[in-house]
Amino acid sequence: MSVIDFLKEKSDRLAKNRDEIVELIQPQLRGYFNEIFQSAKNSPWMNWALDQKILTSGSDAQETINDRWLHDNNADALAMLEKLSSDLDSIVYTGQWMAVEQDRINQFAEVTEDQQWIHTDPERAKVESPFRGTIAHGFLTLSLLPKLTNAVDPDQPPYPGAKMVVNMGLNQVRFPYPLKAGSHVRATKKIIAVTPVRRGLEVTEEITVEIENCRRPACVAQTLLLLVY
Repeated sequence: MSVIDFLKEKSDRLAKNRDEIVELIQPQLRGYFNEIFQSAKNSPWMNWALDQKILTSGSDAQETINDRWLHDNNADALAMLEKLSSDLDSIVYTGQWMAVEQDRINQFAEVTEDQQWIHTDPERAKVESPFRGTIAHGFLTLSLLPKLTNAVDPDQPPYPGAKMVVNMGLNQVRFPYPLKAGSHVRATKKIIAVTPVRRGLEVTEEITVEIENCRRPACVAQTLLLLVY
């Protein structure tokens, strides 16, 4: 029996016999027992173990875990899981063109204290840079992903029904081509993975930042989001 199977069995047995056990405990200890039980139930390690079980279990156990997930999540989560699963590897969003002007690059340089001349000195860049002008910081392009994918509009959330959308990080980022000051960019988004987890859904997006009139993109990034229901 694996460690995860052992933990799950003990957790299920404790859950089934919880009321009987509580009745046998002295009244003054019941509150303490309840607190311990809830702490174990909400343990991040236990949540992680159960999440892994979703990914690694066999067919019989998978059905049990699926039932647990359906019990713990609402109709919005189920609808979103079905929608995202049907949209896998398809472009689900194409944004509007947006200008990245020198003023925006300068503001980003000031905030990050990255004042390298290839970003902030147009006259010098025109002469010395192989790009014949200033270019945006790669991290500036990356920071624009929420805006470019319309993820910051409270009236049009990309994942309606979720109580909260948490940025869990990036799996991969590439900057295939320099983004010159004054260029226009837009983003396209694909859903490349969706995984049911204890708190809701983990969604992996692939976002491509296109440059107008350029064959190569400025950025291709895989982002990982947690949808909490």
